[in-house]
Amino acid sequence: MLAHQSMLYYQQQMKCLSLRPSLHAPVIVANYIESGLTTARYYEKNHCVILQELYLRRTFHEILNKLCDSLIHCAIRKQCITQLYKPLLALKRFYKAHHSTETYLTLEREARILSHEFNPFQELL
Repeated sequence: MLAHQSMLYYQQQMKCLSLRPSLHAPVIVANYIESGLTTARYYEKNHCVILQELYLRRTFHEILNKLCDSLIHCAIRKQCITQLYKPLLALKRFYKAHHSTETYLTLEREARILSHEFNPFQELL
């Protein structure tokens, strides 16, 4: 599966430091999220609900983990908090379609708490 391989590639790219991280960070994070959502859409078309949820949650938690990791470059962390809404909205649509809004609200609360706790924009103050 090409999308799964691209997820692994962009996951490694978020760990590495490039020569110009503030220039490359938006593209790296956006491509990682897009490859995760593409993989989830593939499993949705094949009626594999468990794998669809797995890839949606995996993408969401990976972005959240990069946001909270202080060893990751600040430019990537800022892009993670800026683009966190993409996998969160995909999870909202998924859980709304499968009548499990409590699970979504738990994930939303987790994202809200962690984004306030590990906000990379507050480091400038």
